[in-house]
Parts: sequence; structure tokens; C-alpha cells
Amino acid sequence: MSNVRKFKSMKRTTVLSVSAMVLTACGGGGGGGLFGSSSVLSGLAVDGYVQGATVFLDINKNGVLDAGEPNTTTDATGKYTLDYSAVNTSVTGLPIVVTGGIDTDTGNAFTGQLSARVDKATSGQVVSPLTSLIDAVIAQGLATDVDTAKTMIANGLGLTVAQLTSDPVAAIASNPAIYSTAVTLQRSVQLLASANSMHSETSQQTHARVVKALASTVVAQASPVNVSQLIAASGLQRSNETRQFADTVKSSIETSLSSGGHDSAKKTLRGLDKVRVQMETDGTYSMSSAADKLDAEKGLTTSRPYRSFIQNSSNSSSVAALNNLFSTSPVAITQPANTTGRLLASNCFQCHGTGGKGGFSNISRDAGDLREFLSRSASSSIMAAHAQGFTPSQVNLIISYLNQ
Repeated sequence: MSNVRKFKSMKRTTVLSVSAMVLTACGGGGGGGLFGSSSVLSGLAVDGYVQGATVFLDINKNGVLDAGEPNTTTDATGKYTLDYSAVNTSVTGLPIVVTGGIDTDTGNAFTGQLSARVDKATSGQVVSPLTSLIDAVIAQGLATDVDTAKTMIANGLGLTVAQLTSDPVAAIASNPAIYSTAVTLQRSVQLLASANSMHSETSQQTHARVVKALASTVVAQASPVNVSQLIAASGLQRSNETRQFADTVKSSIETSLSSGGHDSAKKTLRGLDKVRVQMETDGTYSMSSAADKLDAEKGLTTSRPYRSFIQNSSNSSSVAALNNLFSTSPVAITQPANTTGRLLASNCFQCHGTGGKGGFSNISRDAGDLREFLSRSASSSIMAAHAQGFTPSQVNLIISYLNQ
């Protein structure tokens, strides 16, 4: 072969090789390559950052992690990486759901649920209380696509789309209102879910119903509203009590952020969560009653820091007095090594008050009794009503988790 023909042959081979590399890098013929996999979603789960939470791609849009749905767990800073390479259809517009784990702002178990719709981008998918409203708008058919839903919720809350989908914690320095709005919304949703629960629903279904009601209320507003105004217009049960609680959360968090930054806000949230849980436990949803019980529990019936706090939540001295009760950093609860069944077992958290603590030592001895409730009618007891929502195999997973 002449030198000219050899050169042409080498040139043609080199061009083909480079073309193959480009195809591979762009996802052709394999989906990996120089620029990483095209089948991975990544982002943050944030109320505060939620550690150890289950994140899943809700392919059938039922709000529950089902067999075959891609799932993962968040790290200590709420980050997740979700591989959806086994999904054969487009994932754009599908819900990403976050449940369980620990709210690192408080050290408490995260007992709510967060969701967001997969955007065109595959990275930076923030899942927060605010994005949950976007998901609820689409779920009800109030918007046909993610971009429209974002605009509707942003306009209804007086935010920009960029603010609505940003990391609330990272935005504290530049726009603390995003953080105060997000944490106020999430705690209000949890209080409303408790007040509006029905025996015929799972806790997840009640939570979803409350978020949908709030989302549709946002869309219906003629002018922007804050969380308190949104709750008042929602028509949900205990909306007046929850509105008052939302006002307390918002004002105290804003005071904390301005006086002591994020660290102060974390302590305030720990106190607020105690008030909320006490309200839910009492069933009266009275902040003053809850505050009095918490003061008595601490033996502080003279100084009454909780009562002073709820009466003067925008006063820096009252906020500081409450924060002094939480001078030590929260200790995150450690989950057991085997978390199979944890999501299903989370339904036990609310009634049994374990706070999501791994092991469930105070109810594990009775876990085997769960099977008995499968044979009872749903109307016979609340345990039977819960049990009817599971298959026998799911009940076995719950029992295995509780008995660790």
C-alpha cells in the first residue's frame, strides 16, 4: 500500500474513533461516557437538610415506594443520587418523593413527606415543602406541566420561580424569607394533617390531601398570600388554630434569623416542634394549653418560657429564653442497619409516639400481634384500620423492622 493510501486509511479510522467517543460521551450507545450517566437524578431533600431519608421515583404516582421503583437514601447533608437507568420511559414530570429520615435542623425524626416533579435538568433537584405544592398542583390537573405549575405557585406566594425551587437553607444569608416560609409551611402541613386525619386514610393519604388543598388554594388566590393567609382560606379543619401556629412560627423564625442566624433558628424550631407535637397529642390544638404543659414538664411554672414565647414570638428576649432550653446540639437518632420495612413502619410512628427511634423497643414486643389485625374488620379498631392497608407480606416487613 502506498504512503498516501495508508495516510487516508489512518485518517478515516481516527475520525470514526473520535465519532464513537462523542456518541458515548453524549449518551449514545450506553448512557455513560465522559460527561457521566444520563440516567441519574441528584439534588437535596430539605426542610432543614433531611438525613437518612428514603428518596424514590414515584413511577405510578401513588405516593408509596413500590417494588421496582428507583430509590436511594440521603446523606448527612440531605444530598441524594437516584439511578433510574432501569426505567424505560421519560422520567420528566414524575414525582420524586422523600419520606423518613432526620431533620438535621432539630435532630428529630422527619415524619412528614416532601415531593417535587422531575425537571428537564437531572441535577440540582431540590425537594422541599415549597416544591411539594408544585407537585400537588400537577397531581390535581391544575397545570399541565412543571413550568406552569411553578409559575402558579410562585405567583401565589409572592416568590420568583428561582426562589421557589432553591435550597431554603443556602438562601438564608441572601433571602431568609424563603427559609421561614418553607419551615412554616411544613410544620403547618403536619399540624393540619393531624387535625384532619380520618380512620379510612393512611397518614400518607391525609398528608397528600392537606397539601393538595393548600396547593389548590394558592392557585385560586387573586393576589399573593403568606402561609397563614393560605391556611385561613383553605377550609380545612382546625385552620384557625393552625393559622395562629403558623404566625408564631414565621415571626419567631424571622426574629431568630435576624438575631442569631441559622443556629438560633434551629433551637427555635426545636421548641416549636415540641409545641406542635403537644398540640397534636392533646387533640385540642391549643397553643396556650400546650405551652403550659411544656412549662410544667420542665418545672418552669414561674418563668414560663413556653407561654411567654407563644405570646411574644417576635420578641427577641422571649425567643432567647426559649432557645436557652436547647443549649446543647441535637443528637440525631440512629436507625438500625436493616431499614427494609422502615417506610411501612413509619405509619406506627404517629400513634405510638416513638419519634421514629430505631428499634421501637416500647412496641416491638407486640409487633407479632399485627398479623391478628389482618383478620379483623377495619371498623373494629384503629389498629385494624391501619392493618387493612397492608398486604400480609408488608406486615411481615414491618414486624421484622420493629423487632430489630
